[in-house]
Amino acid sequence: MENRYIHFGIVLGLIAAISAGLLGGVNNFTSKVIAENTLKIVNEARKQVLPAAASFKEEEAKEAEGIQYIPGFNEAGEVVGYVASVVEPGYGGDINFVVGIDNDAKVTGLNVVTSSETPGLGAKINEKDWQDHWIGKDATYEFNKSTDAFAGATISPSAVYRGVIKALNTYQNEVSK
Repeated sequence: MENRYIHFGIVLGLIAAISAGLLGGVNNFTSKVIAENTLKIVNEARKQVLPAAASFKEEEAKEAEGIQYIPGFNEAGEVVGYVASVVEPGYGGDINFVVGIDNDAKVTGLNVVTSSETPGLGAKINEKDWQDHWIGKDATYEFNKSTDAFAGATISPSAVYRGVIKALNTYQNEVSK
């Protein structure tokens, strides 16, 4: 009887070792592919908010006031602006978005990455038309309830506005110098 338990233990151990080795190998292979695909997706999102950039260099990122600024470069290798990653508290939780800022400290694009805002109300911040209306704005822009907010929802758009203005001011005062 004891021989049977030892036999089953050895067989089970071998099966576990082989499975672990296979999973490790597959993980090694797929983690590189996943990382490459993630970088492509992130760079596409960055290009959407900073279309003048051909490439981005995370290793040259700057951080100020809790905002990360990643420089975008044109084909000639010149900095054409930055992509800022911003987090602001909204009505339903944190709103994470990226905003493109050109060398003149103007918004070149906005993309809400994640939010938990109320569907049909604050969630309208996820709509492309609303995000596009920020293009060309600078730090002097003042929030206007009639054009920037939605009926019944001012907290979510106000949060994005605060984040955009904070990113623009920090860019002008700390990053661009």
